[in-house]
Amino acid sequence: MSSVSHNSNIPRPPPLPSKICIRTKYSKRLLECIFVPNETKDMWDKLFKDGYEADVCIITEDKSCVLAHSNVLSIASPVLGNVLRLSKVKHGMRYIKIRGIPHGAVSVFIRFLYSSCYEEEELQKFVLHLLVLSHSYSVPALKRVCICLLEQGWLTRENVIDVLQLARNCDAPRLVFICVRMVVKNFKSISSTEGWKVMKHANPALEQELVESVVEADTVSQNLLYVWRSLYLLVIYFQNIINLFVKFVNQFIFLFPPRQVTLLLLFF
Repeated sequence: MSSVSHNSNIPRPPPLPSKICIRTKYSKRLLECIFVPNETKDMWDKLFKDGYEADVCIITEDKSCVLAHSNVLSIASPVLGNVLRLSKVKHGMRYIKIRGIPHGAVSVFIRFLYSSCYEEEELQKFVLHLLVLSHSYSVPALKRVCICLLEQGWLTRENVIDVLQLARNCDAPRLVFICVRMVVKNFKSISSTEGWKVMKHANPALEQELVESVVEADTVSQNLLYVWRSLYLLVIYFQNIINLFVKFVNQFIFLFPPRQVTLLLLFF
């Protein structure tokens, strides 16, 4: 009885973790058991949009200002944290400049630092600027989002050269590979675009590299074609040999009685 009462006091074990939280060697990506409620994201989004008690003014290309909080920026981006530490304070406000980037792109970038939220239309509009910002200010999460968008159908023959140059400068090797593959497959049409002409004068080394890639790909395709043609001829040759052998066997069978033919086949 004592053992029964003792077992009844033992609490029930917790439920097994869900499939989302289980990591297996077959999964391509590590799954993390992290859940952020929409209310939390909305709270950080509202903090950015309202600019309550903001102490940073980010001056953009058109001289307008994007308000932010130094603590949030320093945590989200160590590079921005260093820039803020070196900035001067005027009346309790720090002023920094982000040159060469439209105001809309800077606003989308800072909003992402707060809540990891963005509008799809804005992301598509400023994806190249956001790729540069995410690389320059070390925000890998936004960089992955931009690269994913560019890889999934945003590339065209008109912008592939510009994206290729940005991908090389922003350390995105997979995106570089996709761009080069697109150039190799559509070299004639891409080499006549305005982006190619600008790149030809600004970066002739890249043009030479792309031309060499096209020549190399053409050489490989010709070698593969030669190999496949040789294999095809070899298969035909062996088929002819087999056909001759079968014809010879059929004629040979009629020269001997059935019993001797059976013995010969068993012997072979």
